[in-house]
Amino acid sequence: MMMTTPDERVRALVRDNVINPAEGERLLATMSPRPPQRGWRLALNPFERFGGGAAAAAGLAVAALNVALTRLGVRFDGFLDLHAAPAVISYRTALLEQVVAWPLPALLFWTYARLLRRRVRLIDFLGVIGLSRAPIALAAAALGLLAPRLPAGVPAFTPELAVIAIVGTVCLVWSLALLVRGFRNASGLRGAPLIAGLIGLVLLSEILSKVALAHLG
Repeated sequence: MMMTTPDERVRALVRDNVINPAEGERLLATMSPRPPQRGWRLALNPFERFGGGAAAAAGLAVAALNVALTRLGVRFDGFLDLHAAPAVISYRTALLEQVVAWPLPALLFWTYARLLRRRVRLIDFLGVIGLSRAPIALAAAALGLLAPRLPAGVPAFTPELAVIAIVGTVCLVWSLALLVRGFRNASGLRGAPLIAGLIGLVLLSEILSKVALAHLG
């Protein structure tokens, strides 16, 4: 009789949909402890250390931070959108923006993964979407602090504008990288279903968030 290692048995459970990928990763980490990630490695892949409820709680904290950042004159008017606002928006609008940019996309991502795999948890997707929006909060802080110093009208090239452009680009790439890693971990998808799903879901989340804000905002 062929003997299998504990690691192989856990991977077989994930492959057979007995446990979900996030649970499998936690079991493997328990059986084969690895040094905890720190620094930039943790920033690029926090999902190996934080998953499920912890990641969802972090997502809630990010959403609360984003609501506070709207007091600096910024808007999160879409799934990945961030703009300077001519006036500070109301708390009602700020809360609506976070709802359509966090729980709504999480529900879409979870639904897609559930159609392809039976055992996926909504709380994992709340954590993925919530944590992937943390870099956008950093970009919002830079925009809110520096945008008032930009010249009126068509913005000329200024050091402030250069900083906003660089920080915004880096944070967008960082956010998308977190989204890819997190969605892969939470869904267990690979290859074409993962790539096609991500592209379609990001576009759908952006469209639905815009439509929802247009009707509710």
